[in-house]
Amino acid sequence: MVLFKKILTTFFNKNHMKTIFLIDILYMKDLNAIYDFKNGDFIIKQLKHILKNKTKELIKKELQRDIHIKIKNTHADVFEILLFDNLSIEEIKNVKNLIYENIVSNNFKLIKNHSTINIDVTIGCAKSNDKYIKIYAEKALSNAKLNFLHYMYYDSFLYKNESVNENLLDTLNHSIDNNIVEPYFQAIMDNTNDKIVKYEALMRIFDKNGQIIMPNIFIHKAKKCRLYNKLMEIMIDKIIIYILEHKIHVSINLDYTDILNPHIKKVLINKVKNNQVGEYLTLEILESEKVSNYDIVNDFINTIKKFGVKIAIDDFGTGFSNYENILNLNIDYIKIDGSLIKKIDEDIYLNLIKSIVLFSKQQNIKVVAEFVSDLKTLRYVKNIEIDYSQGYHIGKPMSIQELLEKRN
Repeated sequence: MVLFKKILTTFFNKNHMKTIFLIDILYMKDLNAIYDFKNGDFIIKQLKHILKNKTKELIKKELQRDIHIKIKNTHADVFEILLFDNLSIEEIKNVKNLIYENIVSNNFKLIKNHSTINIDVTIGCAKSNDKYIKIYAEKALSNAKLNFLHYMYYDSFLYKNESVNENLLDTLNHSIDNNIVEPYFQAIMDNTNDKIVKYEALMRIFDKNGQIIMPNIFIHKAKKCRLYNKLMEIMIDKIIIYILEHKIHVSINLDYTDILNPHIKKVLINKVKNNQVGEYLTLEILESEKVSNYDIVNDFINTIKKFGVKIAIDDFGTGFSNYENILNLNIDYIKIDGSLIKKIDEDIYLNLIKSIVLFSKQQNIKVVAEFVSDLKTLRYVKNIEIDYSQGYHIGKPMSIQELLEKRN
């Protein structure tokens, strides 16, 4: 009966949406050179066992549904995990994190040696309902490796028409020339009264067919082609227009390179000052290991706060997580990284989050929980008195038109 069910599931999903992860072991040639090929093969064998047993069960537990999963070793050092399911973007991120952490935290044994080593991997992901799904994932994997990232995801529609990807520069210019860079707004809820109090603005651009292109596809290309400043300026203009028209409170993401960028910094400060929208605006400074000069960050914060702008540290738990650095920054909010919130039901992570909340309250800093994807997580978040919640359970990113319809 179980075998029949699996066969039926596989047949039913043959032409339906599937999600694929390709996992490539980094520096495999170096491992073979240092530890010899027998140990290299032994490491691959161990990884195969981990993926087919522990990782597979963890994925099912994470998704909380019985889905068909196929795992195989496609090349010497590349593994494929194929899920016969249409995972949401948030579920893809959660599964990717699970796969990655499960591998890099494992101690791999060596033959005839009591010592162990750790390995690192790059992951490419895609989802599609056609036979080219693996090609899409391979291109994601290749681009991740070229850009020294441990993970990259691509929407399959970009590769159904190769010209969209090849002519991404044209698409960027099309969006700039036609002023169709748009902020999409994700709601942030006050946990004391369940009211939506502000929205995080997320950049979206569109191809000539009106298809949305996500930031992970175009941001790197925009920066490389020196078009990022124009995209940011259009988005800031749009956000200010929406604030003035609809009196909504909005958060804008900035990373360290944005703060170092004199053009973006000047444009942002002048527009906030001239339009007097500071009281409606929060700037979320992305946590990053690239931050090397906190004086520059603090100078920017102190300048922009003169106009009533609030400051948040985004993704707390990954880069700025030295409490001493936080004490030296004049901030209003801490946004706890989603990788911690999604594990809030585990004691070790719950205690870590509690310590962040306690520290924040002592410093009179409000706390926002990201990745609140279900009611269970929201209950945990409220129980430990986190001030605000954001995530798919609260609301998905939406256009200004959708936002206004929802408000009305």
